[in-house]
Amino acid sequence: MVAGIKLKSRYRYIIKRTPDGHAITRSDTMLEDIKRFDDAFPDGVFAYPAPPEAPKVKIRALDNYCKKHGVEPKDLTEEEMKQFLVY
Repeated sequence: MVAGIKLKSRYRYIIKRTPDGHAITRSDTMLEDIKRFDDAFPDGVFAYPAPPEAPKVKIRALDNYCKKHGVEPKDLTEEEMKQFLVY
């Protein structure tokens, strides 16, 4: 204790130690889990594919239109949005 304040140890979350004495902390194991998860998806895609009957959106054209007219995609009417959908 220093002046009545209890200091927290930076080794508080030690899970185990390696044979050479180095501490393995909870954040170390979390980083290993994240790396293992990322390596399972080499192309970086973590999503389910859209159903085949779902329309595709022309994203670049939609973005250009929104910038040109100063609106956001959520503010477009159905008629405006139809020009960016491909069935």
